[in-house]
Amino acid sequence: MFGLKVKMGELEFKRNKLFMAFDIKKSFGKNYEYAYYIYQDDQITERIWYQDAQANMRFSVMPIYSGSYQIRLFIKENGEIIFNELSNLLWIDAIHKKQIETTFPKEKVFFSDNPVKYVFQKAKKESRYLILSFSGLYSTEFRGGPPVYNHMRTLTPVETHKLFILDSYLDQFCYYVGFGGEEDFERSVIALITMIANEYQIPPENIIATGSSKGGAAALYYSFKYHFGKAVIGAPQVYIAKYLDQRANSDSMRQRYNRLLGNDLQFGKLFWDGLILNQVTRQTVFPELHFHVGEGDFHYSQHLKPLFKLFNEKKINYTLDLGKYEKHSDTGLYFTLFLLEKVQEIVMRKEERS
Repeated sequence: MFGLKVKMGELEFKRNKLFMAFDIKKSFGKNYEYAYYIYQDDQITERIWYQDAQANMRFSVMPIYSGSYQIRLFIKENGEIIFNELSNLLWIDAIHKKQIETTFPKEKVFFSDNPVKYVFQKAKKESRYLILSFSGLYSTEFRGGPPVYNHMRTLTPVETHKLFILDSYLDQFCYYVGFGGEEDFERSVIALITMIANEYQIPPENIIATGSSKGGAAALYYSFKYHFGKAVIGAPQVYIAKYLDQRANSDSMRQRYNRLLGNDLQFGKLFWDGLILNQVTRQTVFPELHFHVGEGDFHYSQHLKPLFKLFNEKKINYTLDLGKYEKHSDTGLYFTLFLLEKVQEIVMRKEERS
């Protein structure tokens, strides 16, 4: 019945405002009114009461606060509601006055210093753990392609809370930190993690940081700096600048590498190569650490062996699973099974479930 009388357009963001248009196929001798609710982050923040409606209507709303926005439109015909529908959803960065596009319905955006895209999967049963999944660096990103989430399918059997975070800062990767040592994206990421952990009453010792390659570097850094309880890591970069310098063999990738370093390239190289080692040197308490890497992967000889040497000097405990392969590109194939087995073992520990 609704579709015969009213046609509602898509909610749009233009010129710093949300716009909604609708058409009414009026019947002679009948009066029409419209009203609408404004939803921000799934909550009604404003109710606009009924007013006269024309055959073709268009109204606008200025979003003041960042978040997701929807409009619920109501149409009355002679005092009877004939239309009640919710619009499409838009993610709006009100501070920077732009719309943030998402790629699928379950993806959300957390707004802080910078917008952070994420997918949160709530446990079906009560759980005391939160798994963090940091994404790796795909070859397409070297050419300006979009980042992707990692290990969603792999972690499906694990019955606990899961937070998948995308490394997307100013249209490129930043190792979940920012450019040139600014750490502004990091502040937004840790704010997101803290919000989720607080909402579900997850203590830091029950946060499991996971990831491989770039994601492994992020899992190491965050678990050290913010004292998460566990980390399951595959073939991480430790000397990040040296790794990217070796990989930056195109103009496109060199541009992204230089943006990551910041305005002072020398400082940037020192910052990124010391990012993880500085945390190891400074901290006195460390997470439960589990590593996987291919025995022939250069990440083992060039990145992990120097890290493990420092671990041994500081008597930091860790486990190492060495795979029988050489190519770093094969990490995903072997790490997924290791990741699943290790996190399953952690969340099923009886002494930590009591």
